[in-house]
This record gives sequence, structure tokens and C-alpha cells, in this order.
Amino acid sequence: MRKKSILALAFVFFLCLGLPVASADAPIHVGENPPADWQDRSLLRLIVFKLTPCDGMLLQCGGESMMIDSGTRKFADVLEKALRDLGYGDSEDGHVHMPILFNTHPHDDHLQGFLRMVQNGMTADMFITSFRPTYRNEMHQQALKEFSARGIQIHHLEQNEEMTLGGAHLRFFWWSEGNDPNELSCCLRIEFGSASLLLTGDAVGMAQHGLLEQVPHEWLKADILKSPHHSYTVMVKDFLNAVAPQYVFSSNTLYYAQPTKSQAEKHNAQFGTSSGGRIVMETDGNEWYIWQYKGTV
Repeated sequence: MRKKSILALAFVFFLCLGLPVASADAPIHVGENPPADWQDRSLLRLIVFKLTPCDGMLLQCGGESMMIDSGTRKFADVLEKALRDLGYGDSEDGHVHMPILFNTHPHDDHLQGFLRMVQNGMTADMFITSFRPTYRNEMHQQALKEFSARGIQIHHLEQNEEMTLGGAHLRFFWWSEGNDPNELSCCLRIEFGSASLLLTGDAVGMAQHGLLEQVPHEWLKADILKSPHHSYTVMVKDFLNAVAPQYVFSSNTLYYAQPTKSQAEKHNAQFGTSSGGRIVMETDGNEWYIWQYKGTV
């Protein structure tokens, strides 16, 4: 289902000058049944696909959608099928149409899936990246060339840029002094009512330290945190303290994510990994409900 009008109606980009940020205090319910009228409410939903150990997520709010990273090319077919099953198939040719593609950084386990799906016929309105057009990275340059040739608008983010998606408020930021793509990973803080989550790409330890120095700590605070860098390394203690999450999730297997799981539990946060199946997180802006669908991409 195409949503070309989303560009005219939903995208208002502007630089942040200090808007208030709600506190992260929305209760989290894991594996519980929501109220009977839950689906009648205005909801924000994050779907974390089972692309172990890669990242690939779908953000939905108010009838608007954004894909966040896409795994490697080997996941392109199963990811496209999952998106088609969720209603994103184009009735004209059967290919998926996704209004927005957002890439946290140009490594193959985050960007290659987008590239392959577009080459296979997927369409999109806009590709969002914090990496400059001149950034010297082969996959980044290939994606920009391919997407532009297929009529996908390219938007290069400014530091601390904000946008809206449905009723959700999104803020993009990264450690400006990073050197490699991981250190330069673009973080995304999503706020909906009093609910919030923080997606960190592959922001490794140096980036986490840098963010603590560069970013107001209220921008980091969130109910839900995506474990940085697939949980291959433990999180910086002060960074975790600043986020103060109630729930932490990883895209990796528990074998690699066990140290992160232990960190989360020491902070009284619940932990989940999408390696066992798709994770779905929903909030009405007041509380979260989280479910996992075992074995489902």
C-alpha cells in the first residue's frame, strides 16, 4: 500500500533548540495481555525482526512507517516477505513499498538488505542517513547511487535533527568525533506520550563515552534500550546509568548477549533477544506491552 502523501504531510525536519523531553516512566508489561480496548487506542509499535545477529526493525505510528536498518543481503527475501505479510506489498507488482528507510551506519549487516531489496524491486519514498554524500565508504556510495537512480529521495541528517512520525517525536544524534562507521552510528530516540525508547546502532564504547560528553543526558534516558553493537561488547556503565532502561533488547544470540543480559538485570531491567523470534513492542504513550513470536522472522 503506497503512501506517497506521507512526504507532504508527515515530514517536518528542523534543528533542535531545546524542546522539553518527557521523563521515561511508562510501565512495561512483557508477555501480558493488554486491555480489551488496546487496539482501539493510538499506538506506537516497534517490530524487531529475527535477523540474527543483524539489525532490522520497523517503526509504526499513526499510519506512518519507517524501516530502521535491514540486515545483510541474505535476509532480503525473508524480510521482504515479512513486510509483505504486514501489508506493505504493492498491489501493482507485488513488491514491497516502504515510505522511509533509515540507516544507522553503512555496514553490511545494517544497510546491505536495503540495497538488495531495492535492486530486487522494493520501492521507497525516502532514504535517511547521517553520513555525508562524500563519506568514503563503498557500500554507502553504492546505496546513494542506486537509490537516487530509482527515484528515492536522499535526506542527510543534521546533528540533533528532529522529525515526527505519526504522533511520535524522533530525535537523531551521534558522536560527532567518531572515526569509523560504528563510532559514528546514528542514535534515534523515539518519544510517544510519556513512553520512550533509544536505538543505538553499533555505538561502541568510545561512542558511548562521547555521547555522554556531547549529548544532554535527558536525551539518552529511555524506557527501552537497544543493546549497542549486537551485544558483542558490554555497555559503558555510565551510559547505561544515563539511559536507565526498564527493558533492554539485543539482536544477537544469548551466547553473545549474556554479559549484556547480566548488566541489564543488575539494573533491574528486563532483557530480551530477537534471536528466538520477532519481538513486538507497543505503547499507547502511557505503558508498554512487549511480546515475542517464537521462530517468526
